[in-house]
Amino acid sequence: MERTWHSKTFDSTYAEFICNAEFIRNSALQFGGPEYYSRYRSRYKTCIKRFQELAPPHPVDVLDVGGGSLALLCNKLWGDRACVADLDGAHLKYMRSQGVETVQWNLCKLEQPFSEKFDFIFFSEVIEHLPLPGHIVLERLRKALKPGGIIICTTPNFYRLRNVVFIALGLKIHDYFHVPENKALEHVIEYSRDHLQWQFEKAGFQNCTIEYCQMHHSPTNPVFRIISWLGYPLFLFPRFRDNLLAVAHAP
Repeated sequence: MERTWHSKTFDSTYAEFICNAEFIRNSALQFGGPEYYSRYRSRYKTCIKRFQELAPPHPVDVLDVGGGSLALLCNKLWGDRACVADLDGAHLKYMRSQGVETVQWNLCKLEQPFSEKFDFIFFSEVIEHLPLPGHIVLERLRKALKPGGIIICTTPNFYRLRNVVFIALGLKIHDYFHVPENKALEHVIEYSRDHLQWQFEKAGFQNCTIEYCQMHHSPTNPVFRIISWLGYPLFLFPRFRDNLLAVAHAP
């Protein structure tokens, strides 16, 4: 299958398979209802577009760590062989019904279910939830990549405008740092670009590039939505953008 990019094709595929009523019903406890997938569509689109730019024309082995939506989209758009690794949940049943392989993998434990199996790994909005040094988790993912394989990772930027406002108002930014009890935590750490770069290099990745990225979704809280709108010109300065987008290669 030719690997080309058509924005309208992505939009229709996203609507059909990710905004699917069955998937939303099964994943609501982990990720939220229909508004979640509508609100964060730009993030999924950014990740898939970057994958399309990096991947070869032929189908490849893709692992999505967390949720599975990105691997499913690759499968439906280009026929890539898709797998999702996550904590157990009803959303995995939907993924299996769509032909996505599912594996239960708690990244906070020592288990290593894969070894040099995947060409690409998506690691989107996960690392900030893990109460471990990032390089430990990233090393486990590196071992799941084939030599030369690529990881695409997104995570909130610690210096984003939202955090600047929270610090100024004395509001809580992170969840309390503790060992999880087989369920996801809220954000326990957020990375600066330099800090994330160090974690990738410590984990043994090569050719790591990390860019500031603004994916254009508004806060759910009405007050902070207004603050975000008023402060939008600050996003012209990369340091204040909401997300970091990292691409790194296994040796």
